[in-house]
Amino acid sequence: MHDFLPKISIIFPSYNGEKFLHRNLDSIKQLSNLNEIELIIVDNNSKDSSKEIIKSYSKTLHVKLVELNNNVGFAKACNIGATYAKGEFIFITNQDMLFLKNFFQELLTIYKNYKKNQEIIISPAIIFEGNGIHYFGAKIHILGFSYSPNLGQKLPHKQIVVKTQRISGGSLFIKNELFLKLGGFDNIYFMYYEDTDLSLRILREGIKMYTTSFPYLIHQKHEWNFNDFRYYLLERNRFILIFKNINHLKKLIPLFLLTEPLLLFQSIIMKKFRLRIRIYYELLSNLKKIKNLRKKSKQKMFLFPYQKLDKTLDPILLGEMKSFKVFIRFLGFINYLLKNF
Repeated sequence: MHDFLPKISIIFPSYNGEKFLHRNLDSIKQLSNLNEIELIIVDNNSKDSSKEIIKSYSKTLHVKLVELNNNVGFAKACNIGATYAKGEFIFITNQDMLFLKNFFQELLTIYKNYKKNQEIIISPAIIFEGNGIHYFGAKIHILGFSYSPNLGQKLPHKQIVVKTQRISGGSLFIKNELFLKLGGFDNIYFMYYEDTDLSLRILREGIKMYTTSFPYLIHQKHEWNFNDFRYYLLERNRFILIFKNINHLKKLIPLFLLTEPLLLFQSIIMKKFRLRIRIYYELLSNLKKIKNLRKKSKQKMFLFPYQKLDKTLDPILLGEMKSFKVFIRFLGFINYLLKNF
């Protein structure tokens, strides 16, 4: 255990979070070595009492509230927060997370033990209130699917530190200087997949990412549903991620021919077919913009030009369709083909 911490800046966006913020800020208030921790909250033009709640903690926390005139999304809000950070490290998270008392002492110990001669990034586990895993490491498929393979399982009681292919935007411990050097999150994502995109840049830089079962964060919100807004951003951003980062797009055509009919069928079942057609239309209408995005991504200098990804597909948008045995068999068949591609 370390009695001294380097200065750490906790950063998160707030947006209509009045039902979460009291518990979130109370958990931060009880952190050890609080004098070495600054809190930067970027408010995305909340319409509830979020800003008043945050200001009420100004006497007990070193809090900087950045008030925006419109909702710029998670990615850009975090990037704005990082420009205010004075800490050697930043910890990016969400407004609905709860911290353990010795969270940063434990995190710093892991950092020092694993850093050795090369910079590392740590993304601690997140559990739902009630113990099920929300994030404990994640994988990325070449078609852009990103998921936690142990979602909903119980977190191990002992401390386990393992490499991961993707960090979580709700649990990101990184040197401030490194975050800025990597370019932060890409603002184009608004929310969802900004952490997957950053992870690909981290992989291209040859930097190791770790996740740990302890310390961990507790997620107050337990949300499984896919409303229209969430569905739209997840699928739109997945396509942007592919076009921006995957090198040999022509090789993906057979995989798209296998998966897109499945996802189209699923969109009909979920009553989101029109939304999916809208996504296709918007992508086709913005091909020039997407090509420029891809060109800029290729031109960025990294240790590796593009990273091979694990070929593991997960039904990230199945929702209630998980109960359909025929559907699961079809998915298993596709998984078999993808693994042998």
